[in-house]
Amino acid sequence: MDITLKTINKQPVININIFKRQKHVDLQFEPNAFVFEDIDGKPLFEDMHNQGRWRIKVKQANTKPYIYYLILKESDNRASLEEDLKCMRQGVSIEHVGGNIILDNRLVTANDKYILIAGPFSSEREARHHSQNFAQRNHCHIYKKALETPKGILEIFDPHYEIFTEVRGGLRLVPKKEGAYFQIKRYAICYHENNKIEHKDLSYQGVLRIGIDEDSTQFGINEITVEDYLKGVLHSEMDGSNHPEYLKSLAIAARSQIFARIGQMHAHEGFDFCSDSHCLRYYGIDEKKESTEQVLKETRGMILSSEKQVCNAYFSYSCGGHTENASGIWLNDHFDYIKGKPDTLIPASENLNLQKNEDIRKWILSRPDVLCKTDALTQGGRPQLSSDAFRWEVFYTRSELEEIIYEKTGEELGIIYELIPAKRGVSGRIMEIEVLSSLKNITIKGEMNIRSAFSNTLLNSYCFIIEPELDIDGVPISFTFIGAGKGHGVGLCKVGAAKMAQDGKSYTEILSHYFERCSIKGIY
Repeated sequence: MDITLKTINKQPVININIFKRQKHVDLQFEPNAFVFEDIDGKPLFEDMHNQGRWRIKVKQANTKPYIYYLILKESDNRASLEEDLKCMRQGVSIEHVGGNIILDNRLVTANDKYILIAGPFSSEREARHHSQNFAQRNHCHIYKKALETPKGILEIFDPHYEIFTEVRGGLRLVPKKEGAYFQIKRYAICYHENNKIEHKDLSYQGVLRIGIDEDSTQFGINEITVEDYLKGVLHSEMDGSNHPEYLKSLAIAARSQIFARIGQMHAHEGFDFCSDSHCLRYYGIDEKKESTEQVLKETRGMILSSEKQVCNAYFSYSCGGHTENASGIWLNDHFDYIKGKPDTLIPASENLNLQKNEDIRKWILSRPDVLCKTDALTQGGRPQLSSDAFRWEVFYTRSELEEIIYEKTGEELGIIYELIPAKRGVSGRIMEIEVLSSLKNITIKGEMNIRSAFSNTLLNSYCFIIEPELDIDGVPISFTFIGAGKGHGVGLCKVGAAKMAQDGKSYTEILSHYFERCSIKGIY
């Protein structure tokens, strides 16, 4: 299957889901810079003479038009999934997503992917409930598929209710001039690491398409060129460091992710990417960042490639001193071009096997001299990337941990006796951990499940050791988690990359360090 990308001014255009499940949306823009259209392209107002402040809300909507599937495994090799399918129960099948990505009549990359799915289920909640039957837990992977086009009526009006209309099906806010911005007022951004919510006015470029979703609320799709989208991605992912070489490396890695994932991430949902960390964080565009404009100009169209394939160039906040293999961390088992390695430019003084519990303990406690070992990167005397990423500690009483695990997994464990990391990756990250307790023993697998199960929010990473405090009978009183890194630790380490840039390394040297098996090339 071919996926032909639309272009504007010779730039590819993609679709980003910037909000969903909104009861109402408040927009602001210059009245002469945009026009409201219905889904057929007909203007809704002859004259928008107010200050461009509008509210859109759902007046009427139909019932839920979606079904849900649980993703069990992904691969670019159908044969490997067919072997897994033989061992599965009924209701499991293989589906093909993605395809050849075509830009200006040229093949950019082949994004064919096969997914092993269970379902269908009538709701996301039902799919999550059944995830336990397939050795998954609360952080399972679910996708939804529309059974029909949602129907309903949207109301559009200004704050004084002087201008009002209704429209069926959906609407589009279309720029009348290049470079125009619209704002979503007081949009709630949820940071999943700490469950913190911030309300911000977010600025966007491109077209905004608003429709009705499965909860009789609204979704918003931003139709935008890749380069304008990357302005927002860099703005959302910078984390304080704005060294040009660091930003160039981040821009190329993010652009690579875009082209490696088109047609795969939200194949049946009517858009290419969402706006949170499931895809790439995208919380609007900072209109004042001239440095970002220059970075994108100098790296325009550049991606990372491996054997004619665009690389899915992952990055995370801090690897803690050693990156992890991409293959086997998530559901996809075919990312052999990203291998875990020490985050240092000089050979390690000691040869440790971080997959062994005794070696990872020694390595974490020794705080080795690596690129991301820094309390704060400084630029112009200002502290930048935070210092809690390289090494961190979390303390729980035993009863606190028992309660957290119950809340996160639903498992009644009784008294926890021991936590045993059963399998570690090359960086020491825990792939499986056994919980031994008085009522039952359980095994928790997977990055997000492990980070979630032992925290009220999320642990910084899944690379950690556990130090129990025992009473005189050998029963744990408390547990201290001592960890390394922040995030999944695959691919580019943002703290390490920022340090390399500050030390005078170029973006090509940064990318060569983290993606040894990939090369940089231009695709437009």
